[in-house]
This record gives sequence, C-alpha cells and structure tokens, in this order.
Amino acid sequence: MTVTLDWLLGQKELGLTLVASSSPGRPMSWVHTTDAVDPTPWLTGGELVLTTGGQLDASEDAQEAYVRRLAEAGATALGFGVGLRFDRIPEAVRRACLDCDLPLLEVPLPTPFVAISQAVVRRLSEAEVESLQEALTSQHRMVRAAVRGGPQALVGVLSRDLRCHAVVLNEYGVVVATSTRDRSVLDTVAERWRRLGEGRGGSGGAATEHGVVDIQRLRGRSAVVGGLAVVHDTPPPANDRLLINQAAGIVTLQLDWPAELITMYHSLGGTLLDLLLDPSLADVPLSHHLHHFGFERPAMVVLAVVTAPRAHTRLAKVVVDKLEDVSTPHVASRVAGGVAFVILADEAPRLVDLVDQAVSETAIRDVVIGVSGPLPRDTIADGMAPAREAAAAARRLGQRIGWFNNLTVSALLADDLVRTQVRALTAPALSALTDDPSPRDAELVASLEAYLRHNGSWEAAARSLGVHRHTLRGRIERIEALTGLSLDVAESRALLLMGLMARGEQRVLGDDREA
Repeated sequence: MTVTLDWLLGQKELGLTLVASSSPGRPMSWVHTTDAVDPTPWLTGGELVLTTGGQLDASEDAQEAYVRRLAEAGATALGFGVGLRFDRIPEAVRRACLDCDLPLLEVPLPTPFVAISQAVVRRLSEAEVESLQEALTSQHRMVRAAVRGGPQALVGVLSRDLRCHAVVLNEYGVVVATSTRDRSVLDTVAERWRRLGEGRGGSGGAATEHGVVDIQRLRGRSAVVGGLAVVHDTPPPANDRLLINQAAGIVTLQLDWPAELITMYHSLGGTLLDLLLDPSLADVPLSHHLHHFGFERPAMVVLAVVTAPRAHTRLAKVVVDKLEDVSTPHVASRVAGGVAFVILADEAPRLVDLVDQAVSETAIRDVVIGVSGPLPRDTIADGMAPAREAAAAARRLGQRIGWFNNLTVSALLADDLVRTQVRALTAPALSALTDDPSPRDAELVASLEAYLRHNGSWEAAARSLGVHRHTLRGRIERIEALTGLSLDVAESRALLLMGLMARGEQRVLGDDREA
C-alpha cells in the first residue's frame, strides 16, 4: 500500500513545500529519517528520505553525489530540514534533484520529522483498511455475480474492480467466459495456457504485448478443471492477488464435477467414439457432438490405436488418465486388440509421446501405438485401418510408435499378407518378362527396375545400367508389349515397382531360410 506526495503536501499542518519536482504524484512506501552521508544500504525503494544535512559535505560535488545515490536507490523523494545546519536548501542539492527527477521537499524547523512519519504511517494504515474493505466488497460482488450469472458474470466483476482482462478456460483451453472480445488478447491467453500444459509456463505472470498474463490452473477434486487468466498492465498488488485467488476458488467450485459425473463423462466420450467407428452409422451425423469434449471446428484430428496382447482394461485407464492429466480434448474407447483415442492433429506428436511414456512406466508389455494421418471430424472411422496398419508396421520393425504418414512401401511389403497379395496381382506381368527365354529379354527386369527407381529418367536409368538411352527405350517398349501395360500410366508404374519389391523381399527371405 502506498501514499502519494500530493497527499502529504496537502497536510497543511506539516508546512511542507515542494521545491523541485516534475512528478509530485509519486507514491511512497515508507519514511526514512537519516543524516548518513550514504543511506542507500538501508533503502529498498519507494521511501521518502528525511535529512537535515548534518553530515553532508559542503562541497557542491558531494551534495550532487548524495542526491544521485538516492535517485539510483529508488527513493521517492528527499525531504530537507532547514534551520539547523542549513538555513535554506543548498542550491547544488536543488539543482541535482531537478537533474535526477527526484522530488525535493522543504521541511520547516517547527515540523518534527516524527510528525511526518506518523502522518504517513497513519495514512498507510487507513489505506490498508480501505483496501481490505474494497476487497471484501468485491468478493461479495463476485459471489453474488457467480451465483446469478455463472463464470461470465464473475469475470465481469473481476475485470471492472481490478481494471484488467479476465478469462475463464475449461480443462481443454476452450474459453468459457471472458471480459474481452479482443482476439489478440484471447490468442495470447491460449498460447500461455498451452505452454503451461507443456510444462513450459513456469510460475508467476508472463510479460506480453498486452501486459502481464497470469494464469491459475484450477484443480478440482480429481483433475484440472480449467484455468483463470488475468491480464494486467502491471503485476497486481497483494490485495488484487487475494481477489484473484478468491475468484479462482469460486470458478473451481462451478467447473468441478463429482467423481461419478467425471466417470460418466468419459464413458459418454467412449460411447461416442464407438458410434463414430461403427460403419453401419456412417451416414448418421454424430461428429458435431465432439464439441462437448473440447473439439472445435474445423480442427483436424487423428485416430490412434494403442495395441497390446493383454491388460486392455488397465491400458484404457492409463491412456485416459494421461490425456486427462494434460487437459487436452480427447475421446477414448476400448477396441479389439487395444484402446483407440481421438486427439487434435496438431497436438498429436506431443500427446502420443506422453501416452507412450505413461504406458512404458507400467508393467504392461509389448505395447505399440499406431497413428492415422490427419482426418476431418466427420471421417474418423476412416482412420482405423491406417492406424492399425501403422501399429502393425511399427511392431514388425521393433518400434513403439508407428505413424501412417511415415509408412513407406517397404514397410507395407514387410507384411506377409500384403506381400502375397502384391505378388499375386503382379505375377502375370512379371512372368511375361521372365518366362521368355529370348537372350534379348534377359535384361528386361533389370531395365524395368532401373527405369522405375529413377522416376522415368532415361539418362539416369541408362547410366545406371551402362547402356545407351536408345537401348533402354527399346527395352521399355518391349516390356510394354510383353506386359500389356503402358509405363506412361502412373498406376502401372506403381504396380510394377511394388511387384519387383515384393519379389526382391521374397528372395531375401528365401535366402535367409536356406542359410
């Protein structure tokens, strides 16, 4: 709590005169009386320093240095008592105060320094009481507003009383109530919330272009239920922080749910995911219900499948608890062979890693996670096959996480079923190249592979074979005649390349078995 110089000068019984100042409205936190040549070791900033200059050197350099030390220590003002050692304030002191922008007060001889100290202490006490009364009044207003109008009414009172922006977020970072419509402020709050969720927020407020953004995570009986963000021009004083803490408590009570409701909420999310994955309900508009679980349009999502041989019930709890702990939009459900969950696509890398870490800390073994590519909310069912495919590929490669978008043809052909199907599909065309005993056809397979792997570049493919490009052109024409496929068609090129890769994989496996 502070008292301003203006107020002190208004106490006529003290007889104080403002000699030099460009800012008489400065606040002071205390009064410090001293005649020490250097009182700065005992100053913390904000004090009115009172002196008679009893030990002050008479030289102008020493007097100017004295004033500079006070200004650098953060003193609010200098009160100079006249009538004892100095009949009037030295000109060097006055000039230095002007240069350092340090307010200078003249204290007449009849005014004891203790009277000034008592006046300031008395005013500080009165201001403290007034501040507490204002805080109590604000608290009552907040409670009444919250009871009548919920979080939106509460942030309105908090914003008016503290002259700040106030925003309430749910556990997913979605705005529940706000005192401002400024999109840049809301974006700044959202970014700060994300940093807190990632453990990068630290403690205390964060300085931004909009001021100091301070967010309290609201922890209910079993989990984080949201957050209260307050945006101040400057860091809030103690009494304002008290009000913010009280507001956070009120909002927590309004957002928190009993454990039974939380369990039911997760169960509803699982039921919704089951319905979204049901092929027979593909034409039923269900995806819009995802907004109840924190998903906002038009954000893309991914479907992840956590696969394990056993312990599916416990696995589901580990997955849901971790996603709930980081307060991210999600729905999860048990599926054949494991647990499926849907999350926002742009958060997938971080969240899948967190789920993997949580599972690795349990006794559940042989867990592999497969993740689909980005999906619109109304096509979530389309992600199940890619997610399972990614998990199967990762398991074959000895990896814990598989991303469908990172799969290559080689990874797909590592699956026995896929490889068998590709060989069956391409056998007629490739057999036409290998069954003809003509010497001129002996290099057809090698020429075809070189051409395909060099993306149809005649020069590069011919160079890799050590032949002229015209020779290669002749061979490709022969290949097209034998197979009946045009290599100008992308699907034909893809089919033949996969067939060649499947044959190569077969030879490698055969060699290994013979060895």
